[in-house]
Amino acid sequence: MDKLRITLKTLTPLWTGGVDQTCDRLHETGFIGSLRWWYETIVRGLGGYACDPTEHSCTFDEERYRRSRADDERQRLRDAGVCDACQLFGCTGWARKFRLKVSDGEKLFDGQNFLIPSGRVRQTSKGPRAGGWFVFSESRIGETEFELIPLRPVDLSPIYTILALISRHASLGPKGSNGYGVIQAQNIQPALTWLDAFPASSPQRDRSLPDFRDLFFARFQFEEPTDSENWWQNIYGIQQAASGKLDDGSPPPPLRKREKELQQMIRYGILPLAPAIRNWLRYIWKHGLNRDQEQYIFGDARSAIGSKILVSYAYRLDSSPKWEFRIWGWLPCAGEIEKRDEFLEKLKVELSGDALWQYVFGNTKVKPALKNWYALPHDQTDGRAYLQALLGGAA
Repeated sequence: MDKLRITLKTLTPLWTGGVDQTCDRLHETGFIGSLRWWYETIVRGLGGYACDPTEHSCTFDEERYRRSRADDERQRLRDAGVCDACQLFGCTGWARKFRLKVSDGEKLFDGQNFLIPSGRVRQTSKGPRAGGWFVFSESRIGETEFELIPLRPVDLSPIYTILALISRHASLGPKGSNGYGVIQAQNIQPALTWLDAFPASSPQRDRSLPDFRDLFFARFQFEEPTDSENWWQNIYGIQQAASGKLDDGSPPPPLRKREKELQQMIRYGILPLAPAIRNWLRYIWKHGLNRDQEQYIFGDARSAIGSKILVSYAYRLDSSPKWEFRIWGWLPCAGEIEKRDEFLEKLKVELSGDALWQYVFGNTKVKPALKNWYALPHDQTDGRAYLQALLGGAA
């Protein structure tokens, strides 16, 4: 059982949290949770079974395992109460089959976290406070090494598949909805032979749990203007964070002038435009959703509902003037949105129009081009074909 080493290059910062929500280092648990979530979505989309760890976890029953008459280990473990996901990632009585070691990257910058404001101000018992999204100074950039260490006989090719999928379309680790976690996995050639263990046909898409067939993925590119060195200061939210003031000239806490830190991010090839896009989609776009549907899709901090639409920071492509960013998410067919496909098409039209980008980029005349769009219509169920398409035709 050989160790597997994978080099990940960060395109946007990685953040895993830690003591007091500070990213003192990259914590393996943050990545394990993310990898497991992706594996569960793939398993469900292929007709396998993955429990809901937020409700209950599987428990290994050794007696049922011994009594099982199944020919293969996977079915014997299922007979013993261990779902497909827990077989790899562990549960009560059944340890995870591998250990993950992660090297640390370098801090994004020295200093305190800073706010990219939304423009809204909340009145609190301590006075007015600016709303928005934080840039975490201790998030990590650069390269990090993933070392997968088998603890018992195990096929680790699913991890390769997950990292390849994330590298192409999504993000790794927490805070993906805030722009973090876009990585480039180097020297990975995902083989999909491990999918042969699952049924030849996939089930209907009527589950409320994450199923990767219900995921959509979009990728955008734009070129920075050549006539202005500080073009990025026109981006809504970044403009206010650089000056430390809202449009009315007020500086409600925790807003502070952060032009120096933003300039450093631009030099690194990282542009935190996710807040501006999220602000438009949630509060300005006439999406036609009622309040419950809006909270279901865009999240609600007070109800601990996470956003189902994630927007990455933009990242520079090599040393060129071209930038790229991603918008992706999970919108289930069995969710609050009855006409799910129609909503996604409406979202695609909005992302291809002018109003959003005029709001985001101001008078720079930048309009990102939609380079890729993947969304499986609700009446299609072939999970393997969708996964192969997302991976560029991998066999």
